[in-house]
Amino acid sequence: MSSELERRLEGLLAESPEPDPGAGEESLHRSLRALQPAAPGHRGLRTAVLVFAAAAVLLAIAAGSLAAAGALHVSFGQKARQRPVTTTQLLRPRDANGIAAIVDGRLSVAIKGGFRIEGLTASTVALSPHAWYVAAGIGHSLVAMAPDRRTAWSHPVGGEVVAIAWAPDGLRVAYVVRHGHRFALRAIYGNGTHDALIDRSVRPVRPSWRADSLAFAYVGGGGHAVVYDLGHQRHSVVGAAAPVTHLAFAPAGRALLVATPGSAVVDGKTVASGEVEAIGWFHTRATVALGAGFRPPLVRTFTRNGRQAEAFRVPGRVVAVTGGLVVTRTSDRILAGWRGKSLNTVLGVRSTTPVADLAVG
Repeated sequence: MSSELERRLEGLLAESPEPDPGAGEESLHRSLRALQPAAPGHRGLRTAVLVFAAAAVLLAIAAGSLAAAGALHVSFGQKARQRPVTTTQLLRPRDANGIAAIVDGRLSVAIKGGFRIEGLTASTVALSPHAWYVAAGIGHSLVAMAPDRRTAWSHPVGGEVVAIAWAPDGLRVAYVVRHGHRFALRAIYGNGTHDALIDRSVRPVRPSWRADSLAFAYVGGGGHAVVYDLGHQRHSVVGAAAPVTHLAFAPAGRALLVATPGSAVVDGKTVASGEVEAIGWFHTRATVALGAGFRPPLVRTFTRNGRQAEAFRVPGRVVAVTGGLVVTRTSDRILAGWRGKSLNTVLGVRSTTPVADLAVG
């Protein structure tokens, strides 16, 4: 994007009046599409996010400010002065742009191009589309870091961030924050501004964005799946399944896959029964990993009409199904592979070390 286009976009955002709730989301997306030149999808995404983050400070400045407040300790090229980390170096899966994990309360990140973070204390982590950015719960703040090490922002939340989800277009982030014994759901722009409360009583489950980035699903305080429409600022309870433990919108369209402790449901239709370890999508196929009676775990994929398309077994315990990859945990390592095939080690851990969160992009 040229500097002239950047100035036009900045002027547009700075001078336009506050829109109606329904018009705001549409105008934001239309403005970006109109001003962006023709370019490969990942370049357009990166440019949009960088323009929205133009007001952010340099990562070094943000880290320094947070460190002064006792909220953040980060270093690049030198080992941080913290207690010894119990993990080996995180290795990026061959079929992913990046991977991030919280192991024993420490953040590890490996992103294509050589960017790494090791040993930073954090509560949860998420990667933006194509792993251009890393968002993490650090102290009582939501912190975003750029792999090019040039930009970052930090937003105080007054509690511990326990789940983060980045919208497919990279322009918004939904997150869950703990306040005492309660959890609240909030959403913030991808540049760290316009933070808003969405629901003051939810379950600590990672939200899932719809493919068009105009709505996302989460688990309400009663344990049911809820879809929040940003344009109309409207909450809609979907399905009767409860308590919901995982949820995942399809990468295209509006199909929503939800899981309870004993079943997986797509748009109200039960596709699998048993102890659900993880759910996700392999392109258009809903994917469910079943444990307990299935050892090693059985991973099943289903077509839109609920028919089983394929099934395969994987070692260990499935911790994530994301981006076409199935990620499992054995006694001493984390593995990832495309549909369970050619699994390679991405993280070596001690058998007693808990893996609290993991994201692949």
